[in-house]
Amino acid sequence: MKLFARPNSFSEAMKSVIYFNNVLGLRTFEYPRGRPRPLLSLIYFLIIYAIFCGGISNMERYFVNVSLLKLEYILYLITTYIYIVSVILKMILGWWHSKQIAVCYKKIFEIDKTLRELGLTINYDKIYFTTIGIVAAWVVVIIIFIITGLFYMRSRADILTAIYILFVTLLSLSIDYINMFEFCIFARCLQTKFESINHLLHETIRNLSADETKLGTFELKDYTKLMDFEQQKNILSTKIISEWRQRFYSASNFILRKHSPVTSQIEMHIPFQIKKEIQNKLRNRSHENISATKRENHKHLLQIMKQMHLELCEISRIICSSFGVQTSWEIGVVILFIIQTLYSYYNRYIVRLQIAPVEDTILSTLVCFVDIFKIIALSRACKDAADEGNKTVELIHVTYGCNTDIDTQEEMQQFGLQILQSPVVFCVFGLPLDNHILSMILKTVTTYMVIMIQVSSSLESNSNIKDLHF
Repeated sequence: MKLFARPNSFSEAMKSVIYFNNVLGLRTFEYPRGRPRPLLSLIYFLIIYAIFCGGISNMERYFVNVSLLKLEYILYLITTYIYIVSVILKMILGWWHSKQIAVCYKKIFEIDKTLRELGLTINYDKIYFTTIGIVAAWVVVIIIFIITGLFYMRSRADILTAIYILFVTLLSLSIDYINMFEFCIFARCLQTKFESINHLLHETIRNLSADETKLGTFELKDYTKLMDFEQQKNILSTKIISEWRQRFYSASNFILRKHSPVTSQIEMHIPFQIKKEIQNKLRNRSHENISATKRENHKHLLQIMKQMHLELCEISRIICSSFGVQTSWEIGVVILFIIQTLYSYYNRYIVRLQIAPVEDTILSTLVCFVDIFKIIALSRACKDAADEGNKTVELIHVTYGCNTDIDTQEEMQQFGLQILQSPVVFCVFGLPLDNHILSMILKTVTTYMVIMIQVSSSLESNSNIKDLHF
């Protein structure tokens, strides 16, 4: 696939993210294409993790002379071990769930194929250029961060220590961001699929409403003609009409219409009402056949949409299962980092009244804002996808009232019950990924900040505990 060519599938649109995951050791890479290499991928990410752990030890030697408060030292120590566990945990889970993610790509490809057969256009240009833009921007940030970090640490550490520290920081940040970003892209993709299903349901509602309107108009006209026919004074009885029909059919079976004068005489004496009645019956049969065909088409389309909706719900569950531990862990790490940053600001500017380096304050604040934005983007994407998936129930109720066919109504009831029994929900370990995450983070950070300030005062006043260094 060329760099800026239009992607034909979701997997092609996510190529840059897939390659980035392979470089970080989060996925099982394939060589050649379509043939996974799990053992080689495991060896690869273990080598990367060993280099990461070596960088952690160099970071501890770099900050050995930094004096910290007692509780602040404990926080930094806990955060260091959490980052060590976080990286290995996300690498193992990413490697372990590679097969499930591949299944999701395959299911989405099959759904796209079905939607194309139904006449819908599938466009992944937005997702494709978004992923390329984000990955390219992150590469630029990495380059700037490396240049700035080497320039900043050139007088404090040797070049090998500086490279190790930068590698540890960039690897942990990249793994954190790529997991959340991939989760968001999957949620946005599912949202577009639910929108396509809702669009098909909306078109079905319009077609059913038009069919019902046409059917009602036809029946009204037919009823008016019948009443006019009965009110005529010279109307023939049913017996006479049947006799004229028998004569006409017997004559037409044995004598050619063009060459027989008898037939023409019979046709001349056939009442106009009989001809009209025969034409009406033919029209009724044709209309009934067309209506039956349309009902079958609507029923078949509902069955297809029900199956696609079920597949999308299954994909959402697989995604939540594959990214659940990483996402919940990342939310906890974000909360811990915000608490640590705020507590560090409290010690610097309130307790010690120190003037901290401006670049440290700006960098910590920027990372906090990026973490919060990351959580907001994830919760928003999951909420929009869940709302769009559950919106299908409302459209089904509207469609139910527009159709009088019993089989189609039964199919709609089953479709609605399927969504009500298994609604579209994005959650990890019982925590719904919606707008309530921010309020939960705010409450947790506020509560633990109050507790830590109180505990810190008692620890600093305790002379039995000596001052600590990182």
